[in-house]
Formats: sequence, structure tokens, C-alpha cells
Amino acid sequence: MGRALLPGIAAALGFGLAFGHIQPLGPLALGIALVFLALGAWRRSAPLLWASVLFLGMAAVRPFSLPPHLAFQLPLLRECTGIVVDLPEPTAKKLSFTVEIPSLGVRLLAYGPQEVSVLPGQRVRLFGQYGVPEPQGWREYLGRRGIQGLFWAEGVEILEEAPKSILSWAALAREKLRSLLSSLPERPRALLAALLLGSRGLLSAEEKVAFREAGVAHLLALSGLHVGILVAGGWFLLGLLRIPRAWRYALLIPIVALYVLIGGLRVSLLRAAVMFGVVGIFWLLWERGWVARAWLDPLQGLSLAAILVLLLWPWSALDASFQLSFSATFGIVLLLPRWTGTPLRKRLPSFLLPVADLGAVSVCAQIGVLPFLGSSFGYIAPYGLLANIILIPWTTLLLWAGILGLPFLAIPQTQPWAGQILGALAEPYLFLVGAIGKFPGAVLPVGERFGLWYLLAILGLLILRASQEEFSSPGPWPRPHLAWPG
Repeated sequence: MGRALLPGIAAALGFGLAFGHIQPLGPLALGIALVFLALGAWRRSAPLLWASVLFLGMAAVRPFSLPPHLAFQLPLLRECTGIVVDLPEPTAKKLSFTVEIPSLGVRLLAYGPQEVSVLPGQRVRLFGQYGVPEPQGWREYLGRRGIQGLFWAEGVEILEEAPKSILSWAALAREKLRSLLSSLPERPRALLAALLLGSRGLLSAEEKVAFREAGVAHLLALSGLHVGILVAGGWFLLGLLRIPRAWRYALLIPIVALYVLIGGLRVSLLRAAVMFGVVGIFWLLWERGWVARAWLDPLQGLSLAAILVLLLWPWSALDASFQLSFSATFGIVLLLPRWTGTPLRKRLPSFLLPVADLGAVSVCAQIGVLPFLGSSFGYIAPYGLLANIILIPWTTLLLWAGILGLPFLAIPQTQPWAGQILGALAEPYLFLVGAIGKFPGAVLPVGERFGLWYLLAILGLLILRASQEEFSSPGPWPRPHLAWPG
């Protein structure tokens, strides 16, 4: 089964959960999964094992439907009492958070006044009115996450303080960091809140559209790029102190975990943290001679991260952030080695290598995300490669300027000039994003089933490759050898 086993399990689980949300099969899927599992164990077949995991994913989905009495009662709701269950997120005019209402057995996405401060675990009473999420796509997205509607809260009363927990601490830390940015002008404040903390709700709708049309919407979603920028800076600083490589991993792993918490436990952040943790722990073990260096495989780390995320949040299989994050990383892991080993790269002058490598990474990521971009937005952004080459280094500068500038924003004497520097970096950044999105041909519409055909082609190639590996491996009976092209 070899190297393709774990990636195949991750892909099968993702497809199974996605299909299960689209067309639930219930107990029938479980029975089919057990049949494929028995056949896979008997034949020692990776594709049969993947089929088993696929149907197990479909069997795990339990679509929620409101009982008739709640479908009648919720629209009449004007007051409710519940527990805050996630990190509050500010938007341009409101504060959003999810509240669980034990008396009704439902969760609602609440929008309250911005001046209200709520924490995960607090028991609150909300005054306002129930709302139905629109459009239909957003309603289905919330439903997959177990959220059955909205509640527009005109007033919020805290009935019981939150117990001390990691989530409540993370919410306080996020709020403190956001407050340090409050002295900045509106646009730079919104951009830095998105890049540093993942608080995209402060950006205007027009700015979010501009990022999508420029092909750089991923810069606003905390992901492996942001973790990579943080780790690279920390790695450089620890290197100046001559700290050994293994100890750098040991110091940076908890810092990355802390960043994941403050960033809001996002799927893309968790994926990056798991992959970095796998590499760090592997390196610690390798330096002690407990593992072979050849065992390190980024594709296995990515697959492990995908399985972990899907087990924690099964609804994420149909979530655009999960799809874009993992597909971009998959494209880089799968395709980038073909560039790093080419004679062309070896002939390039050293001063051109960073630009060429950044362009290659962007191309690989764009190939990976192409089907999901087309399916999610109905178009692709051909200038994304150019925009990434320009804006990723600029994003690195902005992130570290923001991290290093936060202490100066907290000091009244240094606040004005720190704000001027951050504003001078952020305003041209936003202008360039908007300008690229207005280039001729910046948005190319694609067909409704573009992403489906793209993914089916990739899935067919993966199955073909796995079958080739299986037939070419030794077994209890002779098997024909199939040569893989290239």
C-alpha cells in the first residue's frame, strides 16, 4: 500500500463526509463500508480500504432537521438564554458569537452590540428577534455546523461569568490585541486585524471582493502562510542566538500552538500547526537516532492533519476554508519537488532564486486550489500568480511590522509614529489589491461543474497510481507489473 495509504484515507474520508451531507445513506452506508473493509483486508488492497473509509464517512453524517414545534417556535423567539460556545468575532457593526440554548436544544449565531464583551462559557440572556440565514448556501453552511438560525440581539445580559479555560483566555487575548489596533485609521486597522488575528469581519464587503478578484483572498485567512512567516522569523531570531535546530522546534511548537488559539482555532491554522508539529517532533527524534531521516514525508503530515480536522469538525469537508487550505498545500507538497530538482533552477542566478521559488510555490498552490476557487466563487483569477509574487513578501513585512509595532501602540508616547508607519504600509497594500482586481480579464467565469470534473480527474489519477503500486508490489501470488508513465 505504501506512501499512498494515508493520503488515500484522508481523501476518502473527506469525500465520504461531503457526499454524506449531499446525499445521506445512513445505516446502508455503514453496511457497505464493512463489506469493503472485509474485502480490503482479504485482498490487502488500498483502493478497497479507501472505499470502506469513503462509506464510513457517509455513514457518520447525521443531518439535523428541526422538529415541527421548533420550526414554528423559533420565528417567534424574542428572548433566549444560553451559553456562549465560541470565540466572539467583531464585524463592521456587530459582534458575532454562537450561543447554545439548552431549553430548545439548538444553537444560534447571535449578532449583538459591539460594545458588549462576551466570553466563551458565559451564560447570557439575549433580547431581540430570530432571523433566517440568507441566502440558501449560507443557511446550509450554518446547518452543517449545527447552527439552526440567527438571533439579532438588541441587548445582551451576562447572567453568569465564564469559568477559566483556554478558550476564555484566548478570547481575552484577542480582544486586548484588537484594542491595541484601535488607534489606527479604519482601513489599516481592519487589514491588520485580518492579517494578525483573522478578524476579517472589520473589512468592508468591497475590500473582501477585491482580494478575491485579485486572487489573494487566502492572505486574509490565517493559514500555513501566516504560520510559516511567524516560524521563519522565530527561526531566524533563534538562529542568531545559536540555538540548536532541535531546540528551535521545541521552542517554536508551543508558540505556534498559542498562535492557533489566539487566531481562533481555524481549520487552516490547525492544519499548519499539525504539520509543523509533526516535522518538529520528527526532527527531535531523528537527532536522537530514533527514526530515519528518509521517513519524513510532508504528504503524510498533511494527510494526518486532514484526518484530524475531519474527525474534529466533520462539517469542514464542505467548508471552503478547509478545501482551499488543504488543496493549496497538497499542490505545493506534490508539485514543488518537480521544480526544486530541475536544471533550470540550478542555472538561475542566486539573486533570482527567491523570486523564482516564490513564483513556483504560487503556481503549485494555484493548481491545487483551482477547482475549489471555481466552485466557490464561479470564477478564477488569472492574475493571482502575479499578485502573490508581489503581495506575499509585502504581507510578511506587514505581519512582522504589526507584531513588533503592537508594544509601541500600547505606549502613548510612541503610538502616533507607530500608527503612521503601519498605516503607510497598509494603505498602498490595499490600493494595489484593488487595482489588480480591476485589470482587464482579472475575473474569468467558469462553468457550474468545473470543480467537480477537475476533482474527478485528480481522483482518477490517484486511483490509477495506487493500483499501479499495488500490482507492482510483491504478494502471495504473481501479479503483472504495470509501468507508471514518467
